[in-house]
Amino acid sequence: MRRLLFASLLMTSAWPAFAQTVDADGAKALADTLAKYFGRSAIEGKIVNVAPAGDNYRITLSLAELFKGMPSRGINGDFISSDLLARPLADGTWNISTATPPDWIDTSTFTGSTYWSVKNAQMNGVFDPKLGTFSKSDFSYDGMKMRVAAGTQAADVTAGPVKGQLNGMANPAGGVDMGYTQTTGNFVETISLKSPLPAAPDDGAVTPAPTLPAPPSKVVFSSGEVTYSADAKGARNLEILDLWAYFVAHSDTKTLTDPQQAELKGKILAVLPIWEKLTGTYRFAGLDIDTPLGKFTAKNIVQEVDFDGVGKDGGYHVALRTNGLTYPPLPIPDWAKPLLPTDVELAFGAESVDLDTLVKAAVADMDLRRDEPFSDAFESNAAAAFVTNPPKVVIDKSMVRTAESEITVEGEVSFAGMKPTSRTTWEMAGFDAALDRLNNAAEHEPEVKNYVVFAKLAKDFGTQLPNGHMQWIVDQQADGSVSVNGNPVKGPDPVATPDDDDALDGTTLDDNIIDPDAGSDSDDANAPKQ
Repeated sequence: MRRLLFASLLMTSAWPAFAQTVDADGAKALADTLAKYFGRSAIEGKIVNVAPAGDNYRITLSLAELFKGMPSRGINGDFISSDLLARPLADGTWNISTATPPDWIDTSTFTGSTYWSVKNAQMNGVFDPKLGTFSKSDFSYDGMKMRVAAGTQAADVTAGPVKGQLNGMANPAGGVDMGYTQTTGNFVETISLKSPLPAAPDDGAVTPAPTLPAPPSKVVFSSGEVTYSADAKGARNLEILDLWAYFVAHSDTKTLTDPQQAELKGKILAVLPIWEKLTGTYRFAGLDIDTPLGKFTAKNIVQEVDFDGVGKDGGYHVALRTNGLTYPPLPIPDWAKPLLPTDVELAFGAESVDLDTLVKAAVADMDLRRDEPFSDAFESNAAAAFVTNPPKVVIDKSMVRTAESEITVEGEVSFAGMKPTSRTTWEMAGFDAALDRLNNAAEHEPEVKNYVVFAKLAKDFGTQLPNGHMQWIVDQQADGSVSVNGNPVKGPDPVATPDDDDALDGTTLDDNIIDPDAGSDSDDANAPKQ
């Protein structure tokens, strides 16, 4: 994936005007356009170098040159050079392939060290400058190794083989639709944690004789297959790269003029909404987790994201799903073991999120010549807008399943005036079996009786559905009152008055907005206490 992004950035500005002839003049023209995205110093310092190579241009990224001028105690080590071959095609697109693939990096800093290597990396694709990405491409490598160490912690990762694709096409409504997939085999990550050495005594006491350090604690994650996929609809590739080129061109500018700031604001607004929709899925198949307690396993672990772009009514959702959980012998009572989850799905998000108004107001207010780019008035207005029209928190259908039961929940929480109002629906299958298990356990372990009392109370408030499930619809009002299936279980919160001992002195409570400059609460003497 990194190689494809590198190639995209390198080739974005390479238009057909000089794409038909491969010669020294074409190499210079290509280098000049690449300087817009990497800076003229990167070209002159040979960090990025372009040269003719037969019917291709050889484009080299040299990390050794990049880090050459950095302080020696900041980064040390050996660095790779990555070569790409770019062959111009008749339709203005480019065939991009690896020439000398990246091999390995070994770095060390005063905070730790990093080693990364790949074996037999290959990439080939067709880059379309009008899309700012590949219309079709694929990549692979036989294996990967990585080690990151800092202080008493270290992580070692091995994986391979790896295969992937990145493809794009124009979206009729604007922007680019892109799809990315990657499959990794034999993934293993080992996390090691060493016990810190005992501190030397500072009171003059004799230091005890050294003992052998304890072996490091290890947690090993392993999976036969890891897959990742992502899809972006209407991504503003070219506009994002145009904004990046602006930053590069003005990287040495200390103060922007009014026309320069106006140009910058126009480019930021052109990027919106960044994308129309972005979705992604990360999946571990057959995950084993070896710990000092024993081995935990999962048949699948999946993380999902579903994000709208910057809009007036956006939705942003995340989910974590796992199934087929098993456990090592744990120090818990036998009666509790069937209550351990076998499948878990947690899904939540936010709806009615107005990022469009916020971002556009921020761009209009921004002035990079001020010590603080955004004014106090903007920050106050943004906070007030959030209080007036906050996003809605959504609990998408979530679930916990055990060997004998299953409980689900879904609902939403709103914050009008910063006072939460919510409705959640809880449903449970196997409630009676769980209650029987608690009753049997209470005969031998008296402390379990507390759980039995709670479970019986929950059953009294629940509704029996035709399918045998128990259901609880929980409503919370803005005044703090709570009901379950229409039955009140908690009354409204106490109302604060100026005569209360715990009333806020020197403040006004008006729609939950505290005004520290006010001397009395004349507008709303019955405002709810915070």
